[in-house]
Amino acid sequence: MHGLGTHILWSDVMSLQSYGPPPQPHPQAPRPRPVGGLAVAINLAIVTTILLDLANITQWQALRADVRDLTIGAATDRLAQLSALGWVDTLVAWGTTVVWIVMLLRIRGNIELRTPGKIQWKKETLVALFVVPVVLGLASAVLPILFLPATLVGLATHIPLMIMVNELWRLGHPRRPGPTSVLVITWGVVGILGEAFLTAASRWWYVEMFDLSFDSAAGGDHELVSTDFIPVSNAMSVAYLLDAAFCVVAILMVWRLAVKHNEGLRTP
Repeated sequence: MHGLGTHILWSDVMSLQSYGPPPQPHPQAPRPRPVGGLAVAINLAIVTTILLDLANITQWQALRADVRDLTIGAATDRLAQLSALGWVDTLVAWGTTVVWIVMLLRIRGNIELRTPGKIQWKKETLVALFVVPVVLGLASAVLPILFLPATLVGLATHIPLMIMVNELWRLGHPRRPGPTSVLVITWGVVGILGEAFLTAASRWWYVEMFDLSFDSAAGGDHELVSTDFIPVSNAMSVAYLLDAAFCVVAILMVWRLAVKHNEGLRTP
């Protein structure tokens, strides 16, 4: 009897075991991620841009102050330094843009997790608004005929980008969607004006540099620089001043956008 009881008990245990592979754990649903760290990184990069703008203004005003005493050779060296400073500014701007894209895409993804279907535009559209102007700008450096189309496209992309950022602003907080943000609109308008002025002033500078190369070939490095550089210096100084103002507005906009979105993530 004892052996039979043991056999029945063991059969009951075996009958309770499940057959087949063990059940797989359900994958966790993606969770919204805050954007505070990205906003801090962007604003630090923008502060660096402001410092570069101030350095550019100082250098252009220094060139304006003593342009009558500069020889062509000395002016060429100083303008080469300004060109190098401009490249540093460009590299910082590209790095800032990459982090800005990541932040906007993260905000979009968080909104989609909470309210699917609210945002109509695709992620690829956002990325294209940043990439296409850069590609056209680089192409125009090789093919000058593309300068005007690249400039117009670069200015035009500010408008849909402003609309997209404003939509992210409105939907960032589920209980406080709010109307159109004045801060976002100001950021977009100042960005358009600043980029247009900087593009025009830079083009003027390139023309003067082209003339300077001919003067150097004709008269040597000891000829005095033409006073035409005085208005160019003023124009470039104003362009960088506008860029610094745009950066201040951008810092406020990015921070407010991140704060509102993070508050929305904490709202049940």
